[in-house]
Amino acid sequence: MYRSSYLREVRKEKYERSDAYDELQGTSDFSSLAQAQGLENLQELNERFANYINRARMLEQRNTIFRKQLETFQRMDVLAGLEEAFAEQIELNRLRIRELSADRAKLEREDKDSQRMLDEYRN
Repeated sequence: MYRSSYLREVRKEKYERSDAYDELQGTSDFSSLAQAQGLENLQELNERFANYINRARMLEQRNTIFRKQLETFQRMDVLAGLEEAFAEQIELNRLRIRELSADRAKLEREDKDSQRMLDEYRN
């Protein structure tokens, strides 16, 4: 309710000002008034333009931050894939270690058997 009555008053005041503006067109005060209003309008437009520029800069900064976050998440996906590949390679290496350990144990037994047979042959 209050807002609508306020808007009505503002519109009424603008309408009354426009009548005064029309009346002043023929007077010498018109040019100074027009210049003052023009300057006021330019200042208002300048402020609005500055606000738009600041908002654009803020959005560019946010965009840069989001772009960096996206790159980080993409790297994390690649790293997750690398992690799986490394885990698979580690498992293969462990299997190979078990096989080599078994071969080593077998070769050590054969070495002991060979040493025993050599000792028996010498005796």
